[in-house]
Amino acid sequence: MFYTFFVGAVCVYGFSTFYAVSDNYVFFLPFNIIFALAIGYGLSSVKYASFRKFSWVCLFIPMGYILCYTIVASTEKGKEFDTYKKYKGGLEYYLLPWMNNNVGILEFTLDKKEAPEPIHWMTVSAVEYIQILKSKGYTNEQIRKL
Repeated sequence: MFYTFFVGAVCVYGFSTFYAVSDNYVFFLPFNIIFALAIGYGLSSVKYASFRKFSWVCLFIPMGYILCYTIVASTEKGKEFDTYKKYKGGLEYYLLPWMNNNVGILEFTLDKKEAPEPIHWMTVSAVEYIQILKSKGYTNEQIRKL
């Protein structure tokens, strides 16, 4: 199993290293989950019964994300960051991997929201894309669902 995980890690992390996008951490999540399950599998196959009893601990990994989010959200810098990045989803966007109800660039542009940081390059592209979709007969509600 070591070689299987090693090859998987090289492929995932190698691809993520060379695929330069701002949120490339998303590529790491599937392998991290597989790795966590492998740790649980390894603990369950150990000869000592005391280790086998704790193989289920890997299921608490989501609690680690929630704990980090709670700790950062309680700090002054965390609150400032959350306010500054609220247009994107705030701390939840950056610290919780289950991206629920995050605002995409199309929704952001359709609602004519303003960001506190320069993202003109992204909104210009979104406006062009929205115009193309509208020329094809899409409504604002249909565009939001894309």
